[in-house]
Amino acid sequence: MGELRMTAPARRATGATTTAALLIATVLVAGPASAATEHQIGTFNMAGGNADHGPKGDEAPDALVASVEDRRPAFVMLQEACRDWTERLDAELGDYTVVFDAVTSGNGTTAQCRHPSEFGNALLYRNDLGVDGAAVAHSLGSPAGSEQREMLCVTASGRNAVICTAHLTAGDGDGDAQARAVEAETARTVLDTVYAGRTAFLGGDLNAEPLAEELDPLYHVDYEEGASGALKEVDSPCGNDISRLHMAYPTIEFCRSGELTADDWIFEEGSPLGRKIDYLFVSTTVEVLGADATFGIHSDHDPLWADVGF
Repeated sequence: MGELRMTAPARRATGATTTAALLIATVLVAGPASAATEHQIGTFNMAGGNADHGPKGDEAPDALVASVEDRRPAFVMLQEACRDWTERLDAELGDYTVVFDAVTSGNGTTAQCRHPSEFGNALLYRNDLGVDGAAVAHSLGSPAGSEQREMLCVTASGRNAVICTAHLTAGDGDGDAQARAVEAETARTVLDTVYAGRTAFLGGDLNAEPLAEELDPLYHVDYEEGASGALKEVDSPCGNDISRLHMAYPTIEFCRSGELTADDWIFEEGSPLGRKIDYLFVSTTVEVLGADATFGIHSDHDPLWADVGF
C-alpha cells in the first residue's frame, strides 16, 4: 500500500500554495439537487497597469468580449481595468452593462493605465441579472501615500445579492501585508454591515496567497488556519466542503489553496513559480459546481471562472 503523504505549505509563507500543482484544472463538485439556477461567474485582472500589457490597445478588451460572448457569464469582476477598455466592453456587449470606477494614486491624483486612460476597477454584468441602483465604491482604508484600494459593488435586490470586485495592495513587504490585512478586514466589515443578509460574491486580485494571514477575514472560519470570515472560495480543492484539509490520495491538501492564477506560464516573468492570488469568494448558500483558471494572453493573470448555483 502506498504511503499517505501530507503536503503542508508553511502557514504565512510566500509559497503557501505549493500544493496547487497537485490540483486538477477543473474542480467538479457533486451536490444535492437544488432549485437554484446555474450561472457562470468570473474574475479577471486585465493588467492595465502592467508594463507589458497595459500599453495595448483594443486587442485586450476585444479578447474579453470574445470570451464573454462564448461563456455568457452572469457577471465578471475586473481589476486593473482602464476606462477606455471598459467603455469598449460596454459598447461591444449589447446585453451587458459595464461600470467602472477610477482609483486614487498615492499622490492624490487619479491613477492612470500604461496608456492614456484612467485606471481602476470594474464590474461587467448581464442586463437580465436584475442589478438595481448605481455602483458604490467603498474605500478599503489603504495607508496614506499609497494607491487607495477600493471594493466596487452593485446589488441585485430581486436575487438578494451583492456583487463586488476588489484589488488589494501589492508588494511583499511587511507594510504591504499589513495594508492588505486592513483592506480585507474592511471588505469583510462592509459586506457584513452595508450588505448584511445578502448573498455575497467577491472577486479580485488580492495579492496574497491562500494561507496568508491577511486573507483570514475572508475565508470562512471552518477553513481554520486562522480564518475568521464567512465566505467560501470557488477554486478550493474542497469545493463545497468548508474544512481544513482535503484527502487526495496520496496527499492531503489544504482547503485554503487552489490553481495558480498569476505568472504561471513558462514565458512569464517569475515562472514556473506562479502564485494563486486571484479569488472568487461566495456566500455559503451558493453551490459551487465547478471552477477553472484559464489563460489570458493579454494579462499576467489568468481569468478565474466558476459555475455556481444561486
